[in-house]
Amino acid sequence: MPSPDSVLVRYGEIALKDAWTRKSWERILASNIVFDLKEAGIDHQLSLERGRIFVLASDPRATAIIADVFGVVSTSPVWTCEPDLEAIKKVASQIAVERRPESFAIRSRRGGGEISSTEIAVEVGGAVQERTGAKVDLSDPELEIFVEAREKKVLVFTDVVKGVGGLPLGTQPRMLALLSGGIDSPVAAWMMMRRGCPTSLLYFDARPYVDALPQAKKSAQALRRWTAGRKVNFIQVPMGEGLSRISDAEPRATCLLCRRLMYRIARLVMEEEEACGVVTGYSLGQVASQTPANIMAEQSGIDLPIYHPLIAMDKSEIVDLARKIGTYRATAGAGSCSAAPKRPMTRAKAGEIRVMEVELGLEEIARKLFAGRERTRI
Repeated sequence: MPSPDSVLVRYGEIALKDAWTRKSWERILASNIVFDLKEAGIDHQLSLERGRIFVLASDPRATAIIADVFGVVSTSPVWTCEPDLEAIKKVASQIAVERRPESFAIRSRRGGGEISSTEIAVEVGGAVQERTGAKVDLSDPELEIFVEAREKKVLVFTDVVKGVGGLPLGTQPRMLALLSGGIDSPVAAWMMMRRGCPTSLLYFDARPYVDALPQAKKSAQALRRWTAGRKVNFIQVPMGEGLSRISDAEPRATCLLCRRLMYRIARLVMEEEEACGVVTGYSLGQVASQTPANIMAEQSGIDLPIYHPLIAMDKSEIVDLARKIGTYRATAGAGSCSAAPKRPMTRAKAGEIRVMEVELGLEEIARKLFAGRERTRI
């Protein structure tokens, strides 16, 4: 039997939008799919029909590649045939003969055309049973054959590949993700990309206290494969001098004040990048700086939209996702910051931290460090 000739692409949230938004987002999703297929060297033709995207492509890699495009809920490699019962019976029977199931079920759906779903289930099921001798089992079949009848063609398939979901990249405004070189922050950036946001990456170079620049750049390169051809802006800001002044003056509050300094710098970078918010890799309670009291203290009075997409995830969930998206290996060998205090504050008071910030002159330090930024395209 010949291989599937097309890929059926399903999306979710897009279908709930108003007509103008839906069409716009469908075009963006289609464009992202086309880029990734071209990048893989796969010949194809794409069309949009009534809430579905069809990709004419016989390359077996196409199904998995499309499933990894943001906005895709699932994909299926399909055999297409004429809207004729005999043609449908022939395709379904050939599939069943090759698979040799003990039991099967026909899952029919009518999305147009004159053939009813009941006709398909009865006629096609009878043909499969006659050719294979397999029994019909609608509750727990060994083989499911899906038949979707449309006006000008019928789709027959057996597999549904789960997609990455989310919204098509480019349907939402840009974000600025703080990239540390560790496991969490690139996953947080990916989560916002999955919600449709192109994302710039901001790395604070805190040498001599920690050097995770190689890991941060590798993470940026790993995230690049999810961007459907978009370049990633990687901004590097020297942080060592500012961290030194903080740790000398307020050792127990070093992490909190360092973070406030980062946010001050991030606001300047965000404006330059025309971004709409800052993204962190925070997971509640994972480390001392990420307790509820400390998060409140470090963000008090910061006029900045800050997103924490990992806030309710535990470490094992984050690690599993990092492995799946390809950033886990990139972060191997990232060390910890030697400026971090042995006994850090865990229940800081916002007022006290803001007084320390003023006394240290973090606003002025932020402007000075921002002037030394380097921006590259990855």
